[in-house]
Amino acid sequence: MAKRSFPNSRRNTQVTLEPEVAIAVVGIFSSLADGDELGHEEDYALGEMLCSVSGFEDYSEEDYVNLYNRAIAVINEEGAEEAFTQAIGSLPNKNYREAAYVTAVTVVSIDGEFPEEEEDFLAGLQEALKISDTRAEEIIDEIFCEDEEEEEE
Repeated sequence: MAKRSFPNSRRNTQVTLEPEVAIAVVGIFSSLADGDELGHEEDYALGEMLCSVSGFEDYSEEDYVNLYNRAIAVINEEGAEEAFTQAIGSLPNKNYREAAYVTAVTVVSIDGEFPEEEEDFLAGLQEALKISDTRAEEIIDEIFCEDEEEEEE
């Protein structure tokens, strides 16, 4: 697989997506990082992840379905790569960029495997979102500590 180039998060895109749609696009695009299609596990992980992201906690199931459908429509209209570029450029601040990164890590890790393509994808995404190595490690630790705590219950 050719190395993916990531957009600069400050790139001027012609279309600005709503931050929530942008995060969903990043999540959907992340599910493709290993070269596989969007599966049920990734779809479920995306929904679960969005439930816990600030700004999404009041969404109903219908709201999630609508958000997902809007994100898919953007991907279908623009193509996956362009939609992803637009999504990165549409995240207005650090909190949204971190939420997109958390969503991507959660979706990518759902199958418990991290092939090189996924590692490269996350590293490139981290850079495009301007998330420091230290903060990225904290985010990953938080995600996997939560997973371990859930398994212990």
